[in-house]
Amino acid sequence: MSTVVAKYAVLQDQPRVASSPPIKLTFQQATKLADGQPFELIDGEMVFKDADYQHSQTQGLLCFALSNYFEAAAIGHVFIGLTHLLWPENPYEAREPDLSIILNERLELGQRYPTRAPDIAIEIISEDDVWTRLFAKAKLYFAKGSREVWLVDSYEKGILVVTPTGKRWVWNILTSELLPGLQVDLKDIFTWPAAK
Repeated sequence: MSTVVAKYAVLQDQPRVASSPPIKLTFQQATKLADGQPFELIDGEMVFKDADYQHSQTQGLLCFALSNYFEAAAIGHVFIGLTHLLWPENPYEAREPDLSIILNERLELGQRYPTRAPDIAIEIISEDDVWTRLFAKAKLYFAKGSREVWLVDSYEKGILVVTPTGKRWVWNILTSELLPGLQVDLKDIFTWPAAK
């Protein structure tokens, strides 16, 4: 019998004790506990955002393409892992899209964290993500001010652009009505340049 199985068998024989409800953390408490690691706070529970190589690569390449766009068309900014306190009156909630696009007229300068959702919230899909949760998150972003949500699927190499009135898959060139002139070739987002 392995050590793990033996320990589990001993635990099964112990009397069961009712567990106390989990402690709800405020954003300030969670920030101290996170020690710099990205997280979201959902009803006082920390949900860490752990990115694998594919997630990180896709996030970096998309951020690079968007940064180049905003350098040429100075209408907004792209942020990596910006925490949004969408409920300023509720210290038990905070969301952090993988990338946030905020247009200039909606920048909340002078505040440490935005209190409304970005114009475009971008979530890079991970292997353990569930579509129903992603759509629930998109609905939340829309309720708090987002105008588009991009669900970036690096496994299928496409982006689902969700708006309050519909959704469309993009497989070749990414465009957005909110970003005039934006044309991102998805091959540049989902393919890391080969080493020479």
